[in-house]
Amino acid sequence: MKRYMTIGMKHDRIPKFCQAFRVFVFLPLYLFIFLPLFSGCSMVDEDLSECEEKFNVQYQVSLKTNLALELQTVLRNRFETEVADLLEDSLKMIFREYAHDVDLSFFANGDLSFFDHHIMDAGQATYELNLPAEDYRHLALANMMEEPSIFVNGTDRENSLQLIQSGSKQIDSHRIGLFTARHDIDIKGNQSQTFNVTFYMANCASVLVIRNEKNVQYKDIWVRSSDFANGFMVNDSVFKHDENPMVNDVHVMNPPKQREVFYAVTFPSCDTAEDAHRLTSETRADIGDEDVQLGDEDQKRIWRKYVFVRLLNGTVTRTVLNVRKALMAGQVMVIYVDLEEGGGIKSANPEIGTSITLDWKSGLIIEN
Repeated sequence: MKRYMTIGMKHDRIPKFCQAFRVFVFLPLYLFIFLPLFSGCSMVDEDLSECEEKFNVQYQVSLKTNLALELQTVLRNRFETEVADLLEDSLKMIFREYAHDVDLSFFANGDLSFFDHHIMDAGQATYELNLPAEDYRHLALANMMEEPSIFVNGTDRENSLQLIQSGSKQIDSHRIGLFTARHDIDIKGNQSQTFNVTFYMANCASVLVIRNEKNVQYKDIWVRSSDFANGFMVNDSVFKHDENPMVNDVHVMNPPKQREVFYAVTFPSCDTAEDAHRLTSETRADIGDEDVQLGDEDQKRIWRKYVFVRLLNGTVTRTVLNVRKALMAGQVMVIYVDLEEGGGIKSANPEIGTSITLDWKSGLIIEN
């Protein structure tokens, strides 16, 4: 009886060669996986005497973020050191340098041929895989288990593997950085090989720092964000914008005096205002949340933050911040604004337009 060994998969054919390899994972700024055991060995027969060749696959996580530069440029240069330190501490679990879990998928002729999943929770991990020699399209994911709003779909085909955000019309900010990788790997059965695979971040963060130098009195403030992608096609590295859920920004606790700090971790925005307006129009019916109805249109706007300030008299002032700069994967953008009398928000940044509605009520639509 001819056979070969794999982990967690059944195959409908017996491969000519089988690669058995050990994997070492390193993830501070880098995630390394070395696969150095058997290569060029036929597993059809029990005789493994020819299994002497070795090959390596090396994975590297690329955490390309502008967090430090953004905090330096926007906050530290304005002597907002306490706020910058607070944000670094708040975002460190999202822009962190190791993975909680990894999903490794190998596709042959478009179909899933081999899958392995590992809980890491460390800078290093060692485990073994068995994989038949083949020409693979390799897709890998990191940190999917820790993000409850993201689902992995289409896992059986390379062209259908995607990250999908919860279909809710209103969602919470992502809790962790999401990473994906893609690489062609042609595993031979008779030679030593080394492959290099890089992971890239798929989500990003937008930060709002509200300065209250005029000591405006208010009961509470809350922030929401919109106009971001709701999915990601892993193989093609393409973001999907077929829904437009509202994102509840995280209110950072214990900010410095006369400051309020919020952030949202999301998929990226569109690249251009033209795409943003077209996609917003297509998904307008999907918004559904009467508290943040559309309107306040800005033709240069790519994405938005909605700031709601409840004053002491119970009235609510809503400010729409129309951001005219794209928010890309792996980036952090800090928006620095001032709270004005009456609860409105003012920005001196020319890339941010504002639209203020005094005594705003739920469901009210203001068109400019």
